[in-house]
Amino acid sequence: MLALGKAHYLAVASITLCLAGNLDTNQFCLVRHWPAEGGPVFTTHFATWDAAHYLYLSEAGYAAGVHSCAFYPLWPLLMRWFARASGTSHLIAGLLLANLFSLAAWVLLHRIVRQRWSAQTASWTLVWLMAFPGSLFYQFVYSEGLFLLLLMLLWWGLENRRPGLAAVAAFLLPLTRAIGLFCLLPIGWHLLTVDTPRCVQGWARRWRWLRVLGVPEVPQDRPPVATAGLNPYWLLLAPVVGWGVYLSLMWHWTGNPFEGFEAQKHWATHSIGNLVNVPRFLFALANPTAWHEYSGSLLDRCVFIVLLNCLPVIWKLDRSRSLMIWTYVLGIMPAMSGTFTSYTRFASCAFPMFIALGVSLAPPQRRYLRWATLAVFAILHLVLVWRFVNFRWAG
Repeated sequence: MLALGKAHYLAVASITLCLAGNLDTNQFCLVRHWPAEGGPVFTTHFATWDAAHYLYLSEAGYAAGVHSCAFYPLWPLLMRWFARASGTSHLIAGLLLANLFSLAAWVLLHRIVRQRWSAQTASWTLVWLMAFPGSLFYQFVYSEGLFLLLLMLLWWGLENRRPGLAAVAAFLLPLTRAIGLFCLLPIGWHLLTVDTPRCVQGWARRWRWLRVLGVPEVPQDRPPVATAGLNPYWLLLAPVVGWGVYLSLMWHWTGNPFEGFEAQKHWATHSIGNLVNVPRFLFALANPTAWHEYSGSLLDRCVFIVLLNCLPVIWKLDRSRSLMIWTYVLGIMPAMSGTFTSYTRFASCAFPMFIALGVSLAPPQRRYLRWATLAVFAILHLVLVWRFVNFRWAG
């Protein structure tokens, strides 16, 4: 059903382009575009903005002084390998992989939520995720599908006590996006509050701040973690090793392990220093300058407000508070580091928000609010799709 929905999605997008396509050719000439040589073609509609950078990296690779080096390597490498193995173009390879990865991620998200809460909550979680405006990027040549799949594999591994699977996902996340390194936080929190080894349980019970946060004590009769001889705290090294591999690859390709950071200065948006610049963040939140553009987007700020309204529900959903840690990493940090730039897209991976929407809007007495919100999501989704395929800013 989901696969048919994705095929229908791309088919409708193609038909709409044939009938009402209006590519911004000025934007095409100003920024990285695909194809790299010549003017726009029909398939250009499916490779605008960051997709053009990923396609460039897939075809040409990394090199010193190239602005595309700001993008992380796992996604373009997978596109290149799949294109060569299948004999297809890099664009077709990217579209196929993006949809396959996001489809697998959605199925896994549904399974985990159904396992932890209920089938109804799982179904509504998926509905909210699919309708969300920023979720349009799961269908195009962006890293969202791969990133969400790795998040789900990590979450699944932690929840079902499979540290090997969790370690692989945690290793690959920093190779997909910069924020992937911060999966250290949910891993560490999970180990501290859920899978705390018995050797430190006594200390954990003495940490009063855990109890203040409402975190339950580790039961004395909890079975040991099934680690197959692997200390669970080795999981904390997996993202660090992944980050080291990223720096090594950049050094090998460009001669500078920090070439990606140098390239990021071209856009002058995301910075780790912004995470502690709270006044700047609050000022940006209160001062939108356009309904939806690269910077100053009112839509991005509205999405952040939706996330804030979901926090009380997220807090109550999980006694260990691990969903709050996930929300901070996937929802709060991207908003602060980039002062809301591309936030609608980044928020599509903040899965606790969609679980909270599935829970809070499920009761029958909230059906009018549920359907009204869903209609707003769907309309905005369609508007952003039209903007994206016509080289207008979508996220």
